[in-house]
Amino acid sequence: MHRPNRLHIAVAAVALAAGAAGAAGAGARTATTAWSRISGPTQPGAQVGLARTADGILHVIWNRGNGPTTISETRVSPAGKTIGTSTVATGWNGNGGLALLAMPDGTLRLFAPGTGGINTFTAPARGGGWAQQSGVGWGGAVAESAGIIGATLTKHGQPVTAWRGNAGEGIPPASIPLSGYEGGMTQSYLATDASTGAVVLGGETNAGQGGLYVQQILPSVGARVVLPPLAKEWSDGLTGRLGAAGVFAAYADLKAVHLYRYGGGSRTIARGPFSSATACAGPEGRLWIAWGDASDGLFVTRTNRAAGTLEPVQKLKLPSSAGLTFLQCEGSAGPLDLFADDGSGFWHTYSLARFAVHAAVTRTKGSAKVTVSVRDAGDPVVGATVTVGGRHLRTGSGGSVTLQLRSGSYSATASAAGYVSASTSFRV
Repeated sequence: MHRPNRLHIAVAAVALAAGAAGAAGAGARTATTAWSRISGPTQPGAQVGLARTADGILHVIWNRGNGPTTISETRVSPAGKTIGTSTVATGWNGNGGLALLAMPDGTLRLFAPGTGGINTFTAPARGGGWAQQSGVGWGGAVAESAGIIGATLTKHGQPVTAWRGNAGEGIPPASIPLSGYEGGMTQSYLATDASTGAVVLGGETNAGQGGLYVQQILPSVGARVVLPPLAKEWSDGLTGRLGAAGVFAAYADLKAVHLYRYGGGSRTIARGPFSSATACAGPEGRLWIAWGDASDGLFVTRTNRAAGTLEPVQKLKLPSSAGLTFLQCEGSAGPLDLFADDGSGFWHTYSLARFAVHAAVTRTKGSAKVTVSVRDAGDPVVGATVTVGGRHLRTGSGGSVTLQLRSGSYSATASAAGYVSASTSFRV
């Protein structure tokens, strides 16, 4: 099966209020990057399925081969370490997109194009022990070769799947509605608004001049939006924001990376000749965003809880010299699990969030009162350990500590679970 071109978008349920725009490389901190191969290096599939279960384990479904295909599951610990791989299916007919859901009852459900259309497999929450649901398939010949597919849960816990602009609710869908769907879509992604329960479809459309297509499809059909045509390559990605309202699409147009809110406007978050972008949900309504290209490298950042400002941008090295064609991510546990396709398959890396440390000095005779603040994109970080002048203190509800210091030069270092340690220097 030919690997499809992929629209460089990511649809995320989020409400981005503001963000710092500018050259992505300006002030970006280079992070230590360790990549491990997930799929490939030959005959890799087009998309990985990602779902995190209640035990914190991230389940990664990937395929390899070109009829017959082997579908596999790799499990990644909350610390970003591979802890096991098992086989989902062998002799599978197709190596297209894969979509994975953690169901309300804790089990895992996989959707994979193959004979008869979209097929489904189930496994217990721990993964492994996969079983195909016999005699169940939907979408027919159109879905059999779908390169990128989408899956999400309604607010009532019912699965919704999408392929080539078609979508249906249920297993198998009671019906496959076409009214209001864009038949020219070659890739399809889904997200659920955590506040309203609206299910939104996004992806590449070939209608007219083509571009980024976004539309609410459930519980009713909403306004159809096609953003201006995007240049050159294509990519994918889709997520729902945790516990917050709105649906956003992140996309790159070779000039900048943008975030578009369905029903609202588009905002530039980084400028540069970027060819790929993605976004995924973080805890407490935060959003991880990743973007890059084959020559400039990768950049990642995370928003605050209100999704209005960004953490310090981190620059990551590419997984290989082959390039960069596609990004996917999962960030619901706090840190970022990032998956990059270099054209030969998917690689995985793990990144902690970054906060900022500031020291405010109020001088008095012979000493000074120093307040050290720890902020995550403007939000106070509670419970961070601040080390300064040989003392170790914990930040309170305001994300800061206060102490008296004698005259001299000092360095304050802050650390907290899920974050890269950060320091600031100051004089008293």
